[in-house]
Amino acid sequence: MPGWMELQGSLRLNPARERRVKCSCGFRCELCGGAYPPDLLEIHLLPGSRGRVEPGPDLQREILVLCHRCHRQVHEFRLLRADQKILVRSRPAGVRREIRGILGSTPKPYTPPEANLAAVYEEVRQFSTLFVNGAG
Repeated sequence: MPGWMELQGSLRLNPARERRVKCSCGFRCELCGGAYPPDLLEIHLLPGSRGRVEPGPDLQREILVLCHRCHRQVHEFRLLRADQKILVRSRPAGVRREIRGILGSTPKPYTPPEANLAAVYEEVRQFSTLFVNGAG
């Protein structure tokens, strides 16, 4: 399960994933309900009980899609976490499922195996020679 920094980094560094989350909400602000182009919507991460984000197993419960104005107001007026959670709970079930799928589909980083390429080439050459000659 990704933690706070991974979630934040994943959404910021992966514009496609961020756009998919915004799309799942119909490109609408979850506070005011206004429709906006994707570039004018922002992902808000709910604060934990001590002002920190402490995501649980269901990361869609920790984010809101907000327009810039509403996002600024949430921070400026320090909207209580409980009130933010009401917005999250009012999200339609289909949207919750879609966001879960988006946030849960973090591709594993690929690390190529370390290999002696000369040895691999020689092994393939020997096998192909055996195959062509009908031995084996």
